[in-house]
Amino acid sequence: EGLMRGTRASLLGLAREALCATVDAMNPLMRPSILSLLLLVVSLACHTLAFSLRPSAIVRARPSSASCPPLPSPRRARLLLGLRMADKAGEGKGKKTGSEEDLKQALSEKAVSLTPEEELAGEVTGGTQYVSAAEVREKEMRKAGTSYSELSKSQLSYPRLLLDRLMDAFDGAPVAKFKVPAKKEKVVILGTGWGAHALVKAIDASAYDVTVISPRNYFVFTPMLAGAATGTVELRSITESIRDANKNVDYLEATALEVLPEKKEVRCQSVVCEGASCSIEEFDQGYDRLVITVGASVNTFGIEGVRERCYFLKQAPDAAVLREAIGNCFERANYPSMSDEERKRTLSFVVVGAGPTGVEFTGELRDFIESDVARFYPDLLPFISVKLLEASDKVLMMFESTLQARAIQDLTTPRPTKPEGLRDDYVQVLLSSAVNKVGEDEMTLNDGTVIPYGIGVWAGGIGPMPLVLDLVSRVDEQQKIPEARGRLTVDRWLRVAGAPGVFALGDCSFLADTPYPATAQVASQQGYYLGRLFNRGYDFGRDVPSGGGGDLAKPFQFLNLGVLAYTGQGKALAQIEAGKSKFEQTGTVGWVAWRAVYLSKQVSARNQFMVIFDWLKTYFFGRDLTRF
Repeated sequence: EGLMRGTRASLLGLAREALCATVDAMNPLMRPSILSLLLLVVSLACHTLAFSLRPSAIVRARPSSASCPPLPSPRRARLLLGLRMADKAGEGKGKKTGSEEDLKQALSEKAVSLTPEEELAGEVTGGTQYVSAAEVREKEMRKAGTSYSELSKSQLSYPRLLLDRLMDAFDGAPVAKFKVPAKKEKVVILGTGWGAHALVKAIDASAYDVTVISPRNYFVFTPMLAGAATGTVELRSITESIRDANKNVDYLEATALEVLPEKKEVRCQSVVCEGASCSIEEFDQGYDRLVITVGASVNTFGIEGVRERCYFLKQAPDAAVLREAIGNCFERANYPSMSDEERKRTLSFVVVGAGPTGVEFTGELRDFIESDVARFYPDLLPFISVKLLEASDKVLMMFESTLQARAIQDLTTPRPTKPEGLRDDYVQVLLSSAVNKVGEDEMTLNDGTVIPYGIGVWAGGIGPMPLVLDLVSRVDEQQKIPEARGRLTVDRWLRVAGAPGVFALGDCSFLADTPYPATAQVASQQGYYLGRLFNRGYDFGRDVPSGGGGDLAKPFQFLNLGVLAYTGQGKALAQIEAGKSKFEQTGTVGWVAWRAVYLSKQVSARNQFMVIFDWLKTYFFGRDLTRF
């Protein structure tokens, strides 16, 4: 089996070099954008086939980790990822007892306990002098004549990068010269989001002792949370158990409190129940390599009332709570004793933030109102209003200006078959409208405008996680780069500066030389990239990670495939990027591209089947309004 894996890796390597040499030898005039587009389509198809259907690692029995005692039948504690729960003053240490509900509430409150200053600044201030990782690590020239700074700045051409990723889609095995040591290194992964899930899929768990720690034992396809909040798809259709991602990986349902890099330990906390008695217990988990991929928290920018009164769309429980709240609004507004003025306020939906989350939720909410509310609550249609607020003068900042204008048009233009009773302008997009305060039943803008609301959805941005802020405060080198704004500064090989053996992926990381957007696409690619480096046995202790044969690890390079956004009424925006070329689609064609990509990027065949089933069920029978 090992010989077959090594032979396959060698053949794929030769094929890759041959293809890349062919591309490099081509005259630039002979490489039109259509070639990049075709390669992009092939790459997407191969990634879907290779990563959705194949097993991610060889199935082998291996001993479980002995460094962490098994937890005695923990009950599910559905909290946010990777947070520092212990109080600075010493409270929260040791064992706390009480009811399960009280303990969950206590943990939930601490999980979002950033100070207003931290939320507003989004960073830990520890110095303003900037020292780049390249300057610190530039010590010696490599044998091949390549220095750290030269290699860290290297960029592959788009066709070659695409071919490289295409070949990697089939190259999940370690190279033949990577010999697994007798004592496997312990790899601890914090989180179960996009970066963690991709890493768990890609890593060879037969070569490492891998443990995933997270209070959430599943991965959720976050771009479809807006549809889950309105009932277009069910939450279980867009989630996958982290144990299904790689059956050879250990999982501990716990919350990371703090990282102790000097001890190479992670302090964790879990809700443990024995009968009716529950307690919060702590334990330490050792590691040789630690991968922090805990994502980001909701950033309220310190605005009064946001955290207490608005709904979020960051996690699966957020979508479930929001769906329940929407149904509750229509049931309450249906009471005969309610005045018309109160109905207008109750059925006033305000969405703050016109990024992809805010725009897609507004589009999904409009579909729900015009398709399902019109059938079950026709008398309430005249009282409904939807407002999308944006502090800047543009929506969907990552799209081209033509698509931004099309998004506003799709959201606000009434369709010819609009149900009778709905006002033509019941959906409004208000630009340059920054929220100053959120009251109990009204929002106040910076210009003094007061907007009554029944449900407020906050999609205004992301901020740092307390766990990450705590680690930044512990590592001096992390405090020298204020541009990171509370994220972990990493080099091009995703190593955390100042913390040997620690890596960071996704929204919680910051690459100083080449900042990347905080998107699922970046986190997923980083997860697969780091998994491949682990599988190939590179020595990360050197300036440039290298293998046993002296080959140097390529630095991470983001392959931007474009952005998508659903705008309602069976329309979507698709901005597909192929190198310097951009292909824009709107309307029905954009909707087909949006659904095709979202379906292909589901993490398993099970999820793909269930999403298709949900779409067909919604189309033929409507959304389920049942409330439990």
